[in-house]
Amino acid sequence: MIDQLAFLISEGFKNFFRNKIISFLCILTIFINFSFLGSLFVIGYNTSSLVDFFRSKYSFEVFFVENVDEVSYQKIIDDLENKNIISSINLIDKQESAKIFKQEFGEDVVEMLGYNPLPISLKVFLNENDFEFDVVDSLIKNIQSIDIVDEVEYRGKYIDSIEDRINLAIFFFIIFVVAIIFLSFQIISNTVRLSLASRKDFIQILKYNGASTLFIKIPFFIESLINAIIGSAFSFYFVKYLFILINSYFDLTIQIDNNLWIWIIGFSSIIGLYSSNNSMKRNLNE
Repeated sequence: MIDQLAFLISEGFKNFFRNKIISFLCILTIFINFSFLGSLFVIGYNTSSLVDFFRSKYSFEVFFVENVDEVSYQKIIDDLENKNIISSINLIDKQESAKIFKQEFGEDVVEMLGYNPLPISLKVFLNENDFEFDVVDSLIKNIQSIDIVDEVEYRGKYIDSIEDRINLAIFFFIIFVVAIIFLSFQIISNTVRLSLASRKDFIQILKYNGASTLFIKIPFFIESLINAIIGSAFSFYFVKYLFILINSYFDLTIQIDNNLWIWIIGFSSIIGLYSSNNSMKRNLNE
């Protein structure tokens, strides 16, 4: 039994090295395929947490109408400070607004116009621990309805747009990956078909000596597993270090699931075995 198993494994490795070019193309296809799949998995794994993180870091600004009195806007500040979702509030008076304008645009608005047209405003920072999207949206609508409020600027709405675009991109990404998976099926099947053709006489001898179909198949299964493991291992390390590089360059905290390598190698092995079996069913005349 051990001798038979050793023989089958050795035949699998011989098939792999015998068909170097086809094996290389098979490994390359699996590498490309699962690099895309692995990247998609990482993006999907992090999309929700990334959107939550960026939203929680956002602030919104409340701009008051001209000539608003201190009592009125102080009342709004007091109301906001009592809400759990608010972490802090900065009051920006007209003089401070003019300083910010000069820092950003390099011009003194008072000197240009002879007066200060910039409004008094509040910069409201959101509490990350108590952050809830629906509560923030409701709060902003309530603030906007106040007479002394001219405008509320909330950049969190842009995250909604970004999230929609990410979901759309993932949809097209999935279509592209499905096409690549189909291509990998074809290449692996062709690899096995060529291996079968090159070993046709040997297979006939095995059949003549009473070898079972499973006994004949096992070396080709092993060959497919070798291709799948090598290709998926390269793709895992590519995805891993790609996102480490992205984290470092853009100062992000994208997380990679510890089980990603199991998922990639396992799924690629299933594709390899299924493709091999499918090809052998057609070519061994079962």
